[in-house]
Amino acid sequence: MRLSDLDPRFVGAGGDGVFDKNGAPVPYRRGVGLSFLCPCDPCAAQRTGDRDKDFHLRVFVEFSNPLDGGAPHRSDCHTWLRTGETFDRMTLRPSILSTKEKGGCGWHGFVTNGEVTSC
Repeated sequence: MRLSDLDPRFVGAGGDGVFDKNGAPVPYRRGVGLSFLCPCDPCAAQRTGDRDKDFHLRVFVEFSNPLDGGAPHRSDCHTWLRTGETFDRMTLRPSILSTKEKGGCGWHGFVTNGEVTSC
């Protein structure tokens, strides 16, 4: 399955109206991560086609090398090394595990050159 078939979106952070714990404005960050619809069969069966209702069926990964060239957005979480700047060429390493302990469904797989495969 192609990543581009799973409604992929680059995720940003910060920007207007966002402040850190000390009250300082947080500048906008572009492309700190990626979200896409989970490709597993149980999640696919639950999709409604409504972006708001299907939010819980998405996988999120944070890049160790964001598109904006900055440092990873958060230092307290696991990050994925991204190669490629488009959904059709993207590769992420290591594999992705949507853990049940963190609200995921348990899907485990890879994104390689825009192709999503399950383990």
